[in-house]
Amino acid sequence: MKPARIVFPGFWFGESDWSLAKEQAKRGVGGFCIYGATAEQTRQFVQEMQEASPYGHLLICADIEEDLSEVVKDAPLLPSNEELGSTTDTEGAYRKGLISARMARSLGISWLLAPVVDVGYQSPAFGENPMAVARMAGDYVAGVSNGGVLNCVKYFPGVSGILKTLAQMEDAEFVPYKHMFRRADAVMPSDMVFPNIDPSSRAMMSESIIKGLLKKRLNYKGCVIGAPLHKSRIKNEAAAALKMIHCGVEMIMAPRDSQAVLEMVEREFDKGNIVDAVIHSISNHEMFTSKVMSFAMTPFSVEESFEQAKNFRK
Repeated sequence: MKPARIVFPGFWFGESDWSLAKEQAKRGVGGFCIYGATAEQTRQFVQEMQEASPYGHLLICADIEEDLSEVVKDAPLLPSNEELGSTTDTEGAYRKGLISARMARSLGISWLLAPVVDVGYQSPAFGENPMAVARMAGDYVAGVSNGGVLNCVKYFPGVSGILKTLAQMEDAEFVPYKHMFRRADAVMPSDMVFPNIDPSSRAMMSESIIKGLLKKRLNYKGCVIGAPLHKSRIKNEAAAALKMIHCGVEMIMAPRDSQAVLEMVEREFDKGNIVDAVIHSISNHEMFTSKVMSFAMTPFSVEESFEQAKNFRK
């Protein structure tokens, strides 16, 4: 058993060390979050990391809010969630999810860390009406699944509720999540502090929010993954990752100092401190891998999937 499997290092093309990433793949990481690649670079990276890994399949992640162009430089733009939500275009949301998944799969990306289901906070949101957001996100996720890729709903408990009480959030921010739980492959907590719930910790490092609110009060039974560590500007990523694991986060996403995080995970595992958490996380990883591998479809070529994206509005 390789405890490194719960870590998904970030890889920044033009910045990160390719040989180090290959060593991490051999070491047994669960996958990578990629940033700033071209389509061809993505395909080459995925192929080499898969060959280096001791597993049958690494989970390569696209950390996006709108579309693949955020992490793959030459991927076509798609309509924004806000634009689709303004016309309650559920068919458009489904097509966006489907085409996004087809593009991802053609590149070897198996997990879209999307959609954002926050209610009316910023442009990645589908709108301000909780039920409308739930419907739009539900159709987007259906498209992603039918395109043969995993999904992740984020950013729990809903950034627009940052100054609200739990009672106020019940009728707004929690609605899309409760409707999405059965369809979601994973839920990603926010990296922000919600002072009316837990004033001392970011949501992704809060036992009150992850174990108390998400898993107990809202009865979510699925996988919880961390918000990308590099975006949170945390100085000690290893310490933050350990706290996240103890709070119920099962996979650590996109640390910049991935070596320090890997060493911490292996050290704490050897001490017996996180054995149960690692076993549970590896079980989810194997389930996700099996799901990706079981999608019975012939993947579109990069050219075909990119052309579908370019013709989205036609």
